[in-house]
Amino acid sequence: MIKMPSIATNQTELLFWKNSYTKEFEAKILDITKKGVVLDKTLFYPTGGGQFSDIGYLQLKSNKDVRLNVSSVEKIDGKIVHIIQEKQLLKLKIADLVIGRINWERRYNLMKAHTSQHVLSAMIMKHVNIKTSKAVIDVSDVSIHLEKPIIKEKLLVALLETNKILNTEIKIESKVISKEKIPVSLRDSLRGHLEEISVDKIRIVSIEGIDNSLCGGTHCKVTSEIGSLFLSDIKGDNITYVFGTSALENLTKLSLEATTTAKLLSAKPDEVFQRMEKMINEFNEMKELNYQLVKKVVKSQMAEIKKNPNRINAFQILMGDFSFAEKKHVLQELGKLPEEFLAIFVVKGPILLIASSSKQLAANKLIQLFIEETNNNGGGSSTIAQASISESEKDLKIISKIISEYK
Repeated sequence: MIKMPSIATNQTELLFWKNSYTKEFEAKILDITKKGVVLDKTLFYPTGGGQFSDIGYLQLKSNKDVRLNVSSVEKIDGKIVHIIQEKQLLKLKIADLVIGRINWERRYNLMKAHTSQHVLSAMIMKHVNIKTSKAVIDVSDVSIHLEKPIIKEKLLVALLETNKILNTEIKIESKVISKEKIPVSLRDSLRGHLEEISVDKIRIVSIEGIDNSLCGGTHCKVTSEIGSLFLSDIKGDNITYVFGTSALENLTKLSLEATTTAKLLSAKPDEVFQRMEKMINEFNEMKELNYQLVKKVVKSQMAEIKKNPNRINAFQILMGDFSFAEKKHVLQELGKLPEEFLAIFVVKGPILLIASSSKQLAANKLIQLFIEETNNNGGGSSTIAQASISESEKDLKIISKIISEYK
C-alpha cells in the first residue's frame, strides 16, 4: 500500500494518475537541475512508498535526434525530477518541448505487482487482522512486511483467496477526493493512515468489493490481468512472492519436483511436506546421537593418548588423529597442558591442530615451520595454532620431523 505522494501537483501534472496505460506524452521543461529535468506534466511514476520509478526516455520535439535516457525519477524538494546524465542536460533548456516515453514492460509489471500487493494485504487483513506496514514493489517480485508474523495455516487461506481474486475479472478504479467528502462507509473500510496526510485532496484505489486504499501508485484495470501469486520466501513478518508468468513457471517447476520427490519418498505429492518433516526430525535425532557418540569417543581416545605421551628431543608430545571430531570437542577434552608439552592432533577439516605450553617452541612458531615446509595455510597464537592439511598420516610425519630437527 503506497502513501499519497508529497508532490506539488500544481507544478507537475500527474498523467499516470489519469491513465496508467498511456505510454507516450508531450510536456514542457519547467526546470533543469543538476540531476535532471522537471516537466509541467509526466507519465513517469517517481520512486516512492515502496514502488520503484518508471524509466524510459525524453526526445526534443524540435530535434528528435536528441534522445535522453531517463534512468529513474525522484521526488526532490517537492519536485518530480527525471534523472538524466549531466552531459545530456547540456542539450536542453527551459521551455523546450519534449516527447516522453516510458518503458512499458517495466511499467506494466509494476502495475501488476502493486495491484497484487493490495489484494494480498487486504486478504491478510480480512482473515488474520494483521496490517501491512511496508511493501517493496519491484518488477519481478514483491515483499510485504507485516506488523507481526502470520501462522502458516492463515497465510494459506489468504493466499488461496488472493489467487482466486487474481484469476477473476474484478474492476479496479481510482479517484481523487477531498478528505471532508469521503463517505463514512468508505472511511471505515479505508486502508492507510488518513490522519497522516496533510493535504486536502487524497487518492483512493478501490478493488470492487475487496479493498479501498490510500495510494498514489499505478494499477491494473482488472485483477485478472495479474495471474497467480507464488510464494518464494517467508522470514518472520516478511513475505516475498512472484506473480504472473514467473509464478506459473515456478508452480510448474515445483509441481514436477514435488512429484519426483514424492516418488523418492514413496509418498503422494501432497504428503511430501509431512514426510520431509518426519525425516528431518529423525535426522536431527540421529545427529544428536552422533554428537554424543563422538564426544564419548574423543574422551576415551584422549584419555589413552594422555597415558602414553611421545617424546621427540626435549619435547613431551600428545599426538592423535581426531579427523572425525570438531576442534572445539578435542580442545575441551585436552584441557590444560602440563608444562613443556606439545599437543598435535588432526581434527575435522582436515586441520592440523597444535597446542603448546612450551617456552622453547610456541604453537604458532611450529605451524609457521610446517607452512614453510608444505605451502599450506594457517596461523594462530603461541598456545593454539592450526593449518590446513590434505593427508593426515603424511602431515603428522612432517610435523614430527620438524620437531626432531628443531634446535
